[in-house]
Amino acid sequence: MTKEEALSKYFSDIKGFRDVQGQTIDSILEDHKTLCLMPTGGGKSLIFQIAGLCLQKTVLVVSPLVALMEQQNQKLLEKGIKTAHFSGMDYKKQFRTITDMANGKMPQFIFSSPERIHTDGYLEYVLNKRRNDIGLVVVDEVHCVSQWGDGFRPSYKTIPSFLDRVFGDNNWPALLCLTATLNEEQQKEVVDNFKITKVIKGEKLWRDNLHLEIINLKDGKEDTKDKELERIIEKHKGEKILVFAHRVYGKHPTTRTLYEKYKDVFDGVAFFDAGAGDKYKGDVLKGFEDGSVKIVFATSAFGMGVDISDIRVVVNYLISETTEQYYQEVGRGGRDGLPAYGYLLYTNQSKRGRKMLLNQSLCNESVLVETYEDRKPKDGETFSHMSYEDMNEDQRVAFSLLLEFGVFSIVSKGVSSLRCFSPTSAQSKEYIESLSTFSRIGSVKTISKRSGTDINSLTLKLWELCSNGKLELVRAPDKSIFYVQNCELSEELKKKILDNQDLKKAKRTASFDEFVNSIEAGMTAEQIIKQALDI
Repeated sequence: MTKEEALSKYFSDIKGFRDVQGQTIDSILEDHKTLCLMPTGGGKSLIFQIAGLCLQKTVLVVSPLVALMEQQNQKLLEKGIKTAHFSGMDYKKQFRTITDMANGKMPQFIFSSPERIHTDGYLEYVLNKRRNDIGLVVVDEVHCVSQWGDGFRPSYKTIPSFLDRVFGDNNWPALLCLTATLNEEQQKEVVDNFKITKVIKGEKLWRDNLHLEIINLKDGKEDTKDKELERIIEKHKGEKILVFAHRVYGKHPTTRTLYEKYKDVFDGVAFFDAGAGDKYKGDVLKGFEDGSVKIVFATSAFGMGVDISDIRVVVNYLISETTEQYYQEVGRGGRDGLPAYGYLLYTNQSKRGRKMLLNQSLCNESVLVETYEDRKPKDGETFSHMSYEDMNEDQRVAFSLLLEFGVFSIVSKGVSSLRCFSPTSAQSKEYIESLSTFSRIGSVKTISKRSGTDINSLTLKLWELCSNGKLELVRAPDKSIFYVQNCELSEELKKKILDNQDLKKAKRTASFDEFVNSIEAGMTAEQIIKQALDI
């Protein structure tokens, strides 16, 4: 099937490819590891959908936002295309879906968060088993790999090693990395990490339908910003308005405090942030899409690729961290090509607030050392294990750094206890009973140690029995990452890691200062963006 035939068959409402869509699809079909930069609303998702349909193999899509995956998944299902999307499934349905995949029932598209591929050993095992059925891996919002700040997701750093374990170091399938903006240094990091062989940039990185205004309130306080926000909402009454507040909790205006302030003042007000439940966030998205929700106070997580085409207004209540992030955010408006408006509310106070967040978001020495001491194998142990879900965000970042700098390395992904399994055959029952003699509570770590069985071999055997239908899940598994320690966190290595963090902080601060200086010099938003992105 050619790309034109796939477009005509499955997307008949779209009359042709635009910008670099066709070029990028061709690059994928030629088996290039491709990085594509296109503006928000440029049609990046159509690229991997068409390419996957042409390849007639499974496409694994790694995306940071559950709500976006749900939207893309639903639209493909409506076209009769088989997909797998794990969010919203209970553990038994997830297990059955992955087991079906192990036995050849591979969907056309698999949607997964970076956290799932980082922690789900059964999924990794099955993808490795069916690796020849996978024709394309897509990493969406790939700027998350290098962006240490609001948008950083530590699990993004583990995607390349995940691909090595599934496909082999030099045997990855076609790969597509997608984002709207990357500066030169971030682009180099992505190219190196993902073995990119071709970089394609959209020809129209500036979107003419965006009308952007920086409202410099200088020494204005929060009530001044709120009055300006109210003026904007009144001006665009009845239109869909997205307000980026960035912060979830705190004494300063946040997604929650702004929601509480305006929920009874304006119609159809909602909030969207990491602290909200998946069902609530799904309801907000649906409401924003159908128009019953008019105003959403959100963190940047809302914006990542949300496919709502008729957002007419984007307000940056708190200044973004960089020009690139700002353009990503205002780009959520006007994806239908019609006029959309962006307002950045700038004050000296918001500048100080953002700088405070900049200084808080990187790993510090105490968290790094504490995470190392807590996670290193105890005396006499050859390996240890951890549950990603039990770690807070600071600990996840620290553990990610310990992996990145080679202190630890992952050897297996499994479960902490056998108690989640029930044998379905005499053979598997005998096997589980034999393992249980080494641990009354079914501890996989203890069984490996006392039986002398390599932890990876033990885990792979359990996943093999699951895929063959000889073990079934009877309770939600406690997912565990098993890892070994390669070296001590010496003073020299600790300094190297912390120096790396200081360097990242300095670069981020410099990028922010450049953005601020451009605003204070009186440059327009369009001038600032075009200068930063070399448009």
